[in-house]
Amino acid sequence: MKNQIVVPVGKKLLIKAIKAETKTSSGLIIPNIAQKNTYKGTVVGRGQGIEEIQIGDVVQYAEHAMPTPMTHMGEQHLLLQEGDVYAIVRYE
Repeated sequence: MKNQIVVPVGKKLLIKAIKAETKTSSGLIIPNIAQKNTYKGTVVGRGQGIEEIQIGDVVQYAEHAMPTPMTHMGEQHLLLQEGDVYAIVRYE
């Protein structure tokens, strides 16, 4: 079976969501009900109408965004509008 590849069009981004922490730094397991959504993801695809955000960037998106779940290369991803992205997150 072939892998499905999602190619965003227009001003849309395909991101791999960054999951919430499941353990504390001391090793305690955080119950699912206490885990908070990070609303962050790594960009793995972008439509041709997007210039500022690059593939590989980590982005913070709006909590109220309604991304569309998509299967890309056998893994769950999210397709969202460029306007739902608040920031590009950089780490030092």
